[in-house]
Amino acid sequence: MKKVLLFAATLAFGFSAFAQLKPAHISNEYRNVKAVKPARATHETMNFSTEVNQAVAPAPSKSVSEYQVGTTRYDLQSNSSVANRIYLHSDGTIGTTFTYGITEPGFADRGSGYNYYDGSAWGSTPTARLEANRSGWPSYAPLGATGEVVVSHNGSTGLLINKRDPKGTGAWTQSVLVGPTTTGGTTALLWPRMITTGNTIHIIACTDQAESPAVWYYDGLALALVYIRSTDGGTTWDAPRILPGMDSASIVNFVNAGFGGDSYGWANPVGDTIAFFVNEGWMGMFVEKSYDGGDTWTKVNVFSVPAPTAWPTPKFCTTDGFGSVALDDQGKAHVAFGRMRVNMSVQDLDSSFYYPYTDGLIYWNENMPVLDTTQLGDVDGLYTAGQWVASMMDYNGDTTINYPTPPANELPFGKYFASATSFPQVLVDGNVVYVTYSQLREDKIDATSTKLLRHLFVTKLDGGVWADGIDLTSDIMHDYDECVFGSLSQTSDDNLHILYQADPIAGLAVRGDKTAYGDNSIYYIAFPKSDFAGVKENNTAVTMNIYPNPADEYSYIDINLTKSSNVNLTVTNLVGQTVFTNTYGNLASGNQKLVVNVSNLNSGIYFFTIQAGSERITKKVIVK
Repeated sequence: MKKVLLFAATLAFGFSAFAQLKPAHISNEYRNVKAVKPARATHETMNFSTEVNQAVAPAPSKSVSEYQVGTTRYDLQSNSSVANRIYLHSDGTIGTTFTYGITEPGFADRGSGYNYYDGSAWGSTPTARLEANRSGWPSYAPLGATGEVVVSHNGSTGLLINKRDPKGTGAWTQSVLVGPTTTGGTTALLWPRMITTGNTIHIIACTDQAESPAVWYYDGLALALVYIRSTDGGTTWDAPRILPGMDSASIVNFVNAGFGGDSYGWANPVGDTIAFFVNEGWMGMFVEKSYDGGDTWTKVNVFSVPAPTAWPTPKFCTTDGFGSVALDDQGKAHVAFGRMRVNMSVQDLDSSFYYPYTDGLIYWNENMPVLDTTQLGDVDGLYTAGQWVASMMDYNGDTTINYPTPPANELPFGKYFASATSFPQVLVDGNVVYVTYSQLREDKIDATSTKLLRHLFVTKLDGGVWADGIDLTSDIMHDYDECVFGSLSQTSDDNLHILYQADPIAGLAVRGDKTAYGDNSIYYIAFPKSDFAGVKENNTAVTMNIYPNPADEYSYIDINLTKSSNVNLTVTNLVGQTVFTNTYGNLASGNQKLVVNVSNLNSGIYFFTIQAGSERITKKVIVK
């Protein structure tokens, strides 16, 4: 096993919950590993017209805590950010969709898999797409008071709009939404994202991937991102619009400039306020907001990437293209995105490099200052500011991140072109921000015994503090599954409602790793919000309180042991160096007070780790 240095270990709890983690320090051996990331996304332009059965039969009642709602052998659910593919309706019913395909390698049957929870039971696992034509990349939303709508792309004729009323039953009605006209003709629309406000449908999608010839460019862009709206439930559509700040004059001017497929997505509407994010490694991240239902728009910058002037550019940190946005009750935007270190080519994005061992999930909202690439490289600053949501965990407590040795010319994890912690989804419920994400686990290796697996996690921001991350897929059923492409319903009740893909082999068959095709399961999870409460208290034999904090001379540590334990203290700095250790021997159960002289430490941030028996807990201390 290869190793990457970790700052300091944290306490593992029985439910796979961990104290808010310190960022990982990547050794130069791994920091300088580069790989080429394709600038464009995967799509096919084949147009099959095989008729399929569009009915979904009911199934016997089963618990909705977790349920397999679909199966697919087409395992690429998104090129980057994940679409809104699950929605909890106000009556307690749930609609879900995913990219379905069974007959590899051409997948003539590819289309939208669909399943529905009627309040008491899920439908049977779909065995056919709901569209009449080959399609993919579905997005789901309610429509009107009782209906539902799915949009997907065909790759050649346009977007396929399938709707029905009432939801959950009856035949789907399909229509086609074609793209805008260029000098070369009508372009296709690709990789759609959709929300609805009542009977109004809002869609963003890319024009066709036309790098050559330039006659297919739209507004001078090889891939233009356009906004399209229907105010009558999809009967008629407004002309496609390029919104302010998204035209060719406003973005970084590369040779094959444009927007990447799936690097954008919607927030759930709040009244007349609607918003979507754009999250591009060569462009940065911004949010487009409308306060009048799509009539006018304002661009809100999260961070920008300076235009490269030469090759190679210096290494810098940006986004990995995986992001999410949600609106709170006041319409304020909250975003999360994966962090990535890159080199950009001014000549050709397809010759740009990314650093696959990069880690870090970042949070930002509109009350925070605009970020820049320098700040994204300042791990300590992000952590201190509370914008570092999560990073890889040291499960075995050896102070390192362990990687298996992969086959030659391969990475020791699946190639999604994502950060080690990525695939974020954001939900704001009152004053609480929930984030789900996928993260590499150092202790989980796939059936090939060569690659680490990603699991699905959830955390929350409440009172300015990120809660312990909880592995939602740590049970024996998913212990050795790759759990990715999580989609979080932006409506909730007592539960968070999540859709994701599970695969026993790390990586993808469709692109990237080009692993063998196999059955991938699509699962639904209902996660009780109350499970965040009491995890530490119920599952750890030690609690710790440190004061004063900040400290300038002495730190006092109050610990409470539920049983007698051998107690050790380790103090580490932000680069993972141990600056102090002490062994206190076997201490009796109950309250104990430890005193640490910090007067000899330099001013800065330190991490105090108490080990009591087999358990550990870590807290941050500032020394003045």
